[in-house]
Amino acid sequence: MTLRRLIGAVACSVIASALAVALLAQANKPAPPRLVVIVVVDQMRADYLDRYQHQWSAGLRRLIDGGAVFTRAAYPYGGTLTCPGHVTISTGTFPATHHIPGNQWYDARARGLVSCMSDPSAAPVAFGGGIGREFYGPRNLRRRTFADELRRQSRREPWIVSVALKPRSAIALAGQGSSHTIAVWEEEDGTWATSTAYTKTPWPVVDEYVKANPIAELYGQVWNRVRPLELYVGPDDGAGEASPAPWGRTFPHPLVSASGKPDGTFVTAWERSPWSDAYVAGLGLAVAEKVGVGKMAGGTDLLALSFPSVDGVGHQFGPTSHEVQDVLMRLDAQLGRLLDQLDTQVGPDHYVVALTGDHGVALLPEQVKPPAAGRIDSAALRNAVEQTLTRALGPGKYVAGQTTGHLYLAAGVADRLRARPRLIQDVRAALLATGGVGRVFWTDELSGSIATTDPFLDAWRLSYVSGRSGHFIIVPKPNWIPLKEGTTHGSPYEYDQRVPIVLFGAGVRAGRYASPATPADIAPTLAAIAGIRMTQAEGWVLTDAIRR
Repeated sequence: MTLRRLIGAVACSVIASALAVALLAQANKPAPPRLVVIVVVDQMRADYLDRYQHQWSAGLRRLIDGGAVFTRAAYPYGGTLTCPGHVTISTGTFPATHHIPGNQWYDARARGLVSCMSDPSAAPVAFGGGIGREFYGPRNLRRRTFADELRRQSRREPWIVSVALKPRSAIALAGQGSSHTIAVWEEEDGTWATSTAYTKTPWPVVDEYVKANPIAELYGQVWNRVRPLELYVGPDDGAGEASPAPWGRTFPHPLVSASGKPDGTFVTAWERSPWSDAYVAGLGLAVAEKVGVGKMAGGTDLLALSFPSVDGVGHQFGPTSHEVQDVLMRLDAQLGRLLDQLDTQVGPDHYVVALTGDHGVALLPEQVKPPAAGRIDSAALRNAVEQTLTRALGPGKYVAGQTTGHLYLAAGVADRLRARPRLIQDVRAALLATGGVGRVFWTDELSGSIATTDPFLDAWRLSYVSGRSGHFIIVPKPNWIPLKEGTTHGSPYEYDQRVPIVLFGAGVRAGRYASPATPADIAPTLAAIAGIRMTQAEGWVLTDAIRR
């Protein structure tokens, strides 16, 4: 054999061996799951997993024990709120990129605050014989969601089912509409609805469930602890807890109202109770079963559920309350029910679950040793700006709007301040002097690209959206909140940024991972497991937790 033939034979052998290895690897590669499940627990602090997991024995327990748990997961941005959180989870991008800086923002044309998922062109479609009155849709989503990429890249059209109490949560996870997309939410009066962005007529499967399970039938039910008192940590009546009508600060909490009828007070109580979580789970599972989510081979479907109750009671009673603990115990049971149904309907090797939170929450200021905490007077912030600018510019109205962390100036006022930079510093000083304010950022600082070592400036740059963010961003001191009672979130502090990330099921390597992660990593990771790509994502694939 000549040298040339020998080299050729060796080369062919090497190529054949490489091809065989590649084919073997492909053959051994797990098939994409038939179903991806995204579970978002509204206001789920990361430390709940350590503080309360001894109280769980069903779904949460199973996810933690059998899943990949990222112990250092956190949002890196400043505006830690529900809408940007859900959009970050679904798109794998941060607010500066996906253009959703908050739950609402001031719109100069509307001369008022508008919802992040407001869409006047998308008419409501109500279920159960109700009348829809709220206009929502996905038109403000500027980046493709995981659901959108699944539609674009799948061999068959996937089913997308997204159920949440809040329209912004359901829409953010569902993405744009298609003939196989079902996105459902609850309007403020208790009506279950969707919009013409998804369907022109009510889906029968949703309509049937809502008719068979009217919220009003729960009038008079009483929320008591689900477990013995000794299993709960801390006092039932913690310092600073609110008394939201029609409830007091301690158990039991009845679903009633002063009118004796299932009116708005009753609906609000129901929304804060564990029954709203149960409704989301029940409706989501019913729809998933009827349309056959996850049953068909040759592609991947999506079931997205956003559970509201932790947020509802957390705002009123705080993260150490018996109410939050009880809601989590009941959510543990609901998630156990979910996993059991998926085991039967889809098969335990054919679905993957991602669980996370859209933000955390601060302690009640009264539970933090003074003077390290307190309450900020939001009206005082507005008045400080008005008075400062009135002295400098003469009588007039200078503040157009205000929402969590954002203060908006009236038309033309920002340009007048730019012409007199000293006034910007005067406004900043006035805001800092009101009490409880730690930092104040001017819009031009946030839109700038000059490198900084300031972690707060970095965080708020990730949350800044020109035309939607405020002219002044007001950052509270740690544990100071802009509410007269209860607690809230929306800051760049660890208690608001840190949330759990748990991956479970097909394609996941169980374990505890201390590597840094953000909820923007969830969509790219699920995409990798499902055999697609998040083409616009800023998050990373959490490769350590993927089975190969």
